[in-house]
Formats: sequence, structure tokens, C-alpha cells
Amino acid sequence: MYNPINREYKFDCEDSFSVKRIIDQYKSQFNQDVGKYFEGVDSVKVYKCTKTKYRFYYPFSVIGDGEFYQDLSSNKNNYYHSRWEHKVALKYAKKHEKWLEIGSGNSYFLKQLAKKQTISTGLELNQVEADDGISHGLNVVKKDFFSVNRELGRFDVIALFQVLEHMWDIALFFKKASELLETNGKIIFSVPNSNPYLYVSDKYHTLNLPPHHMGLWDKKSVKLVGEEFGFKLIECQTERLSDEELIKLFESSNIKNLLKFNVKYGLLKILYNLSPLKLRPRLSALFRNRFLEGRNLFVVLEKK
Repeated sequence: MYNPINREYKFDCEDSFSVKRIIDQYKSQFNQDVGKYFEGVDSVKVYKCTKTKYRFYYPFSVIGDGEFYQDLSSNKNNYYHSRWEHKVALKYAKKHEKWLEIGSGNSYFLKQLAKKQTISTGLELNQVEADDGISHGLNVVKKDFFSVNRELGRFDVIALFQVLEHMWDIALFFKKASELLETNGKIIFSVPNSNPYLYVSDKYHTLNLPPHHMGLWDKKSVKLVGEEFGFKLIECQTERLSDEELIKLFESSNIKNLLKFNVKYGLLKILYNLSPLKLRPRLSALFRNRFLEGRNLFVVLEKK
């Protein structure tokens, strides 16, 4: 095996996941049989790049394909819908700019870009979704990003929302994106904020595991990986944690685990548990606004 950022970089094994449990969870939660993606594999490992702090699942062969996502979208309502990060991204959209959205889904964001009078193209492997976007007069191409060359031209912005975590070949993605971007072009993306919220509070969260996700991102890794491929960080913000998510975090995680992975989270849980019930709503608002990060990251990287 090798590091997907750079084959010369070192990496450490951080954790291991039972394939049987992953398969069982997909079956029980989504009525989806993902066994074929794990043939000959008993466990999935998580490794961490020592230089960029990027964490990734291995083996790379357990990645999902077009059929997997078509099945998932039919079993999970609102798989692609209006998101917090869409609204934040739209502030960057300028008239007549060329945008490429990777994984345009039901074309929701492309429709919003059209209102900004951008020149937009969507890439979508799901034939049903691609055809629907085309029927609405949008430029949607049923093509994989890695097979795109200069036939679509160069772009001012490449956008992808909740997509980058599905890719395993991160080096190839950034090199391809750099080739397709104009000078000072931007990559605008969102990914799950896996450190520490998802990974600590719900390590076996089904949709944060292969064959759905192949990478785990946090604030530090998006900056360091971007710099590795010639991009500078322009913006990185986290979606605000909801009150329901805070309660779930505190109730589903024991103090020992929280203190092990993040002392701050553990201490906040202790304070929360010791507080009178009537004060907890105020503490919840304070924690969510000042001390805790939400589930998703919004990132803007600019080509140097």
C-alpha cells in the first residue's frame, strides 16, 4: 500500500473496522447489500499521513461505484438537497464565471448558479439525475471527473459538496483540478468534519465508512493537503453544531473516550452534566457558538 497524498510520505495505522459490522449496518439501515465491495477483506484500516494529517481508509478497493450511489439515493430520501454550504458558496459566484460542479446530483446547486448568471457545467454519474438536469436546460455531463480533459475548457471555480471524502486518489484529484483551473482559480468544497465530532462520537457512523467514504478531513488536513498541491487556504469554516447534535454527542460518548481524543470535549461534557437542567439550554448555546465544531467543513482553496 502507499500514501494517497504522496507515495514517499510516511503514514501510521490509527484504527480498524470490522467489515462484517459495516455490511450488517448498510443492510439494516438502508436495505443495501454492499458485500461485493469487500470481497476478500475482513477489516478496513484507517491510516494517517504524518506530514499532512490526512486520514484515509484502506484498502482502496472498497470504494463505491455508480451502482452503489444509485442504490443509496433510492434508499435514502433527500440524498442531495439544499445545504448550508451551498449558501456560503454562492457568495463567491460571479456573473460569467465558469464553474464546474463535480457530483451535481439533482442539479440543485446548478440551478442556484444559473440565477447568478454563471456559466456552469455539472458532472453526474447517476443517469437518472443527469437526464433530469438536462431536461431543465442545464449543462450536465455524465462523465467521471478523472476522465475530463480540456474538452470542457478551463474553469474559474471547481465546486464539489460532500464529494471529496468519497475519493481515494487525492493526489490525482488535486493535480487534475489544477490542470482544469484558470490562474488563481478556486476549489470550493465541503466535507464532513471528521475530527473530532464524527470520528469520536460515532466512529461506526454508517455513511462515514466505506464504500461510501474513503477519507477523513479536518481543518488542519484541508490546509496542509491544499498546500501540498499548490493551493493556499482562503476560507475554512465549520457548520454550526445543532442542539440535537450536541445532546447526541454528549449522550453517546463516554467521558473517558472524549478526554482521550479531545480534552476540551470531555471537560465540556463534565460541566454540562454537573449543571442544573434549567441552565443546560444556555450552556448548549454557549458551547455551540464558542467551543464546538459542527459536522461539516466549508473550504475555499486558491491556486497559487
